[in-house]
Amino acid sequence: MVNRDLLTMLINSIPETHRPLAEILLGAARYTISNPKLSLKKSNIALSIIVRDLYAKEMKKDGSKSELRTLLNNKSFTEKIKPRRMYLLMNLIQKMTSMHANELIDTKVAKMVIDYLVDLTNWYVQRLTKGEKLNRAALSDIEDFIPASSFENFNFAPHDYEDAVKWFTIAAKEGNRSAQYNLGVLYNHGKGVQRNFKEAAKWYALAAEQNDSNAQYALGVLYQLGKGIGQDEKKAAELYELAAITGNPDAQYNLGSLYNHGTGVEQNYKEAAKWYKKAIEQGNTSAMNNLGFLYYNGQGVEQSHEKSAQLFLQAAKAGDASAQYNLGYLHAKGLGVNQSYKDAACWYLSAALQNHTNAQFQLALLYKSGQGIEQNEEEAIKWLTLAANSGHTNAQYSLGLIYKQQTTKQAQANALEWLLKAASSEHISANYDLGMLYLEAGRHDTAIKWLKRAAIQNHAKAQLQLGLLALGDERHFPNYEEAFKWFRTAANTNDAEAEYQLGLLYERGLGTPVSYDEARHCYRLAAEQDHLDAQYQLGNLFDKGLGTKQDYSEALKWIQQAAQSGHLKAQFQLAQMYANGEGTVRDYKEAAKWYRLAAQRGHMKAQFQLGMLYKKGFGVAQNYTEATRWLKQSIEQNL
Repeated sequence: MVNRDLLTMLINSIPETHRPLAEILLGAARYTISNPKLSLKKSNIALSIIVRDLYAKEMKKDGSKSELRTLLNNKSFTEKIKPRRMYLLMNLIQKMTSMHANELIDTKVAKMVIDYLVDLTNWYVQRLTKGEKLNRAALSDIEDFIPASSFENFNFAPHDYEDAVKWFTIAAKEGNRSAQYNLGVLYNHGKGVQRNFKEAAKWYALAAEQNDSNAQYALGVLYQLGKGIGQDEKKAAELYELAAITGNPDAQYNLGSLYNHGTGVEQNYKEAAKWYKKAIEQGNTSAMNNLGFLYYNGQGVEQSHEKSAQLFLQAAKAGDASAQYNLGYLHAKGLGVNQSYKDAACWYLSAALQNHTNAQFQLALLYKSGQGIEQNEEEAIKWLTLAANSGHTNAQYSLGLIYKQQTTKQAQANALEWLLKAASSEHISANYDLGMLYLEAGRHDTAIKWLKRAAIQNHAKAQLQLGLLALGDERHFPNYEEAFKWFRTAANTNDAEAEYQLGLLYERGLGTPVSYDEARHCYRLAAEQDHLDAQYQLGNLFDKGLGTKQDYSEALKWIQQAAQSGHLKAQFQLAQMYANGEGTVRDYKEAAKWYRLAAQRGHMKAQFQLGMLYKKGFGVAQNYTEATRWLKQSIEQNL
């Protein structure tokens, strides 16, 4: 780490014209141990001074309204300055100020940043010519205090804010619009004074009347949210427009968003796109992201997944987490870009590291499936846990399912914990799986409670399960009316098992009057979905002529389908039909074939009939030994 003597020599070498940089650098060094987060904030301002001064002089443009990352992504600029450790510094500072790292790590990083910053500053000072002044654009982060949109990311010492309040109040009362705006910022965020939105609105309004675009924007935010002033989205739009016309990028973005959603103004995607484009010109990454959505959906602009991807990429490279996530999604789907789970995983990871919960969830799914990244359930659980702890219900549910599949006692406890959290947030499937978990644990009444929560939200499996539970078991009496209710509800979603169970109740008159017509209708719906029991039952209705004209051909059709798919009773029934010539010509050879299939699976009557065929030599060569064997097996089962 840099020693005090080197730091002192550097500070003394900085020209008087650049004293703001010297003071900020000194402050950053002073707080590395006592307040590392504050040290990082001050380091960020020092970096900003250097980058913005260089940009203004090299590019002959004012970059004060653009983010540092946007300036450093300008290839023409970087080719001229070859920016040494600027990227590293920026990434270190941004990462550590957005994380809840422990104090030890903060201190080490703050010292590391100072070390790099001293090296960068020394390089910068050597570039200066005698008498060269600091460009005004370099002081934007100091002169404007801190923009309202990013104010909460900074955390100066309390006495710094209290002093700021004192001096800003004096200047504000004298009509200084910048002081009025900055005083509004302090009241807005409760820095140096007790938080007071009403006071913030008062000072913002005074500055806004003097056409301060930052104040117009900030007052618009308060009107939109209804903080300290009556909520008035129309007034917010008017203020955003005033600030947007003068070039305020945050106002341009917010105005675009109001047009996008039809809030305070009539919805107009074309206008939304117009203001997003203006904000983009000044490096607003959120506008890039939102305009990307408009291109994706073809709203206000001609639909183009390619342009959508380009905008997402531009914002993603500038560090916008939402854009990184969206770009990952496009790669996963192959929309506007090459389909690549590997690229999707890279962008999801970038966003996930910035605590983007959807990205954390999607990254976890890729780790779970091994798509685009090496399969790793531990990594999947890690990212799911991060998202779940941030309230992502799908992540909570997925964690519950993963733990549910594990057999340890702790895993089951974890499954219960996460499914409970997801279910409590009205995740429908979580309610169902939680109910099933309780059912497996023998907690019948609790299981029903959660299954009902899913069932009333049209979860077909939950409805079906409630119907099955209502049929009763050795410990619970049946409630056929309740079973009928839930089976009928589940059948509305064309659930084959529910249709079959409903058909049984209609056929047997349980919970509802007997209706063979309804039973036949339900069986047919399930049978057409290849439900074997339903095919068998439907065939039997035609075989016996229940509720319809006896029709052996139709019976044969359905029973044959079930038999061919391995339905034991259907195999025996089909053998009987071949043996008796019902719905088909009598064919003892076919009968023997189906009797044998059922007999081998232990069907007592099939064993008996097969034995009789061997005894008589019908469909098979007469064989008393085989006849005795099958008849004996049938008798032994009967005993």
